[in-house]
Amino acid sequence: MRPDPREREWLIGPAPHLGDTYFTCALAGAFLCRHGGSEVGVVVPRKLWTVLELFPDARVSPRDPAEVTAPFRETRGFRPGEPFHLRPLRHAREFEASYRGQTIPFTRTYHDLLEVPFPAFARPCVPTQTREAAARRLATFGLPTGETVILVPVSNSGPAFSSSFWADLAQAFAARGAAVATNVAPGDGGRTIPGTVPLPCPPDELIPVAELAGTVVAARCGVCDVLSSARADLRILYHRPQYEWSPLAGVKLECDLGPCGLDDTATYYRMGVSEPRAEFIARVAAGQR
Repeated sequence: MRPDPREREWLIGPAPHLGDTYFTCALAGAFLCRHGGSEVGVVVPRKLWTVLELFPDARVSPRDPAEVTAPFRETRGFRPGEPFHLRPLRHAREFEASYRGQTIPFTRTYHDLLEVPFPAFARPCVPTQTREAAARRLATFGLPTGETVILVPVSNSGPAFSSSFWADLAQAFAARGAAVATNVAPGDGGRTIPGTVPLPCPPDELIPVAELAGTVVAARCGVCDVLSSARADLRILYHRPQYEWSPLAGVKLECDLGPCGLDDTATYYRMGVSEPRAEFIARVAAGQR
């Protein structure tokens, strides 16, 4: 590994989350096409390195943050040989001034920081060996193909559904004859929803695991971004009819996959303000919007 960049090499440090890492890799090709350079080094923890394997044609390589000794640029902008952050909230005031009073896709801010047209995301490509590993993973955990529901309760943005909500939802799916699993990110010590199978799944296997399982039900999170192109029944849950997460003052953020420039075959379930929880859970389990 080369800890620091060579000439015409870029080092980009996204927030150490799945979605941010995925966006960085998916935009690397457009960034290099527009600004030149030999490759993009993605500076993220090792647990996220397999995200890069979803983009085998992109010129990206993983870098350990602990091994990057060159200082990261503190202001907006970039130049070869100088590491920089791809973290929109570091530039919140600039975006608030630019987009105040508007509704924008939250992914627009990533494009703006990289100075590439919106949208410019590349689609992921899952290698054959990764699909084979995903099939072995489901078999190892005794989860039947096409009859498994994977629940993804953890989200780093927006209000969270309670633990009891997810337990009730798991029971609703089980009552309909489905095998139910909880997505547990490797190394994160995630909690398993009672009555479900804990399923540790590395980032590069998320797409084939979802396609083999059949159904994924998730709070809006980075897993949804990765699964945007998956051929699976993806059900995304929002806590309210209008998604309330917006860390930019005076700016409304659109978080559905399609408006964000990603593929979008998901079904969205927005819990009504006065809707009884039991009714919302029944809707989600039955696949009735």
